[in-house]
Amino acid sequence: MTSPPQLLPAEPTLQAFVSVLTTTDIPRYFLNTIIVAGTATLLCIVIAVPAGYSFARHHYRGKNFLMLLILLCNMVPQASTLVPLYRTLNSTGLVDNKLALSFTHLLCMLPFSVIMIRGFISTLPRTLEEAAMIDGCSKIGILFRIVLPISAPGIFATAMYAFMISWEEFMYSMTFTTSKYSRTISVGLQMFSSEFKTDWASILASSVMMAVPILLLFLTIQDVFITSAVGGALKE
Repeated sequence: MTSPPQLLPAEPTLQAFVSVLTTTDIPRYFLNTIIVAGTATLLCIVIAVPAGYSFARHHYRGKNFLMLLILLCNMVPQASTLVPLYRTLNSTGLVDNKLALSFTHLLCMLPFSVIMIRGFISTLPRTLEEAAMIDGCSKIGILFRIVLPISAPGIFATAMYAFMISWEEFMYSMTFTTSKYSRTISVGLQMFSSEFKTDWASILASSVMMAVPILLLFLTIQDVFITSAVGGALKE
């Protein structure tokens, strides 16, 4: 922002971080984001696992058509769903509700999550499930006792993907929240910009705070994540 431009600031300071943490609602937005992303990820896995298992292991009429619909869901523009979703949430009194916001995030993450888990389960050997059935295990028992433990790496990779999608989501969070009690940090960044002024120091400090947790999480578990992402292709 200076002229001539400088690569490094003349007087480095952490005052922007101190200001963001002590004089703004960014800490509250940060906590809201953790709650919303965590809830959305949990809901996504609870739905995607049985759906992916059904598509991977069972044969029934209309299965291919349902898969096609799921693929088409990824092609629907997010903006085209804002009006019907807002009218639904407003009529039920769920605008500015963190749980309702988590449900809307499912539209962004669930279709691809189902496809990911279906692809992973499809590579697992059927012989394990057949052996469990011979031993008298029910289909539900096979899912929870056989498939889920073996599929844990793939489910973990899917959960990581879902969490990151929810963490950075902006459009739904901006539309369906109206107070600091539900706004996420991605919306909080926008609050620093107005018609006549843009607080670049606060925006950049908050952006760093938003990016660091995901970066540290990935660096900490990157080996597990990479193994999870490709683990399904190595099953025999």
